[in-house]
Amino acid sequence: MRIIDYMRDTLIFLDVDAKDKQEAIRRTIDMMQASGAISSGDKFYQAVMEREALGSTAIGKGLALPHARTQYVDEIIIALTRLKSGIAFDAADGEPVELIFLLGTPIKIVGEYLSVLAKLSKIVKDDKTRKKLLKAKSAVEIKSIFVEAET
Repeated sequence: MRIIDYMRDTLIFLDVDAKDKQEAIRRTIDMMQASGAISSGDKFYQAVMEREALGSTAIGKGLALPHARTQYVDEIIIALTRLKSGIAFDAADGEPVELIFLLGTPIKIVGEYLSVLAKLSKIVKDDKTRKKLLKAKSAVEIKSIFVEAET
C-alpha cells in the first residue's frame, strides 16, 4: 500500500483560501465533487462534519486529516488541500492548520482505511516531508514527495 495510490492529481488543491475549518472542508469537498471523486458533496460534507463533531481531526504541526466512511465514494480517496494561510482547526497544539488531507472511504472498507489513515499520519508528521509539502508548486511535485517519503 502506497499513499499515492489513493491520491489523484485532480484531488490536489494548492493555495486555497478559507476563513475557517468548515469553509476549508466545504471547498475541498466541492472541488472533489467537481472532479467526479464523490457523488454527493452535501452528504459527504455532512458525514465528514459528523465525524469532526466527535473530536477535531487536527493532529498538530499544522496538519488535519478529516475523514468519513460513506456510500458517496467508490474507493478510498485522499484529497490534499494546502491553504494560503493557516486556519483554526481545534488542534490540541493550538497551531493553525495549513495542510488538510481529506479521506473518504466506502462503508464496507474498514481495515485498509485505518491502515491508510495511520500511514498518512506518520508520513506527514515528519518535519522534512511537511516542509516540502508546504513549498511544493504542483501536484506532480506533491506526489514525488510522497514517493520519496515512502521509499
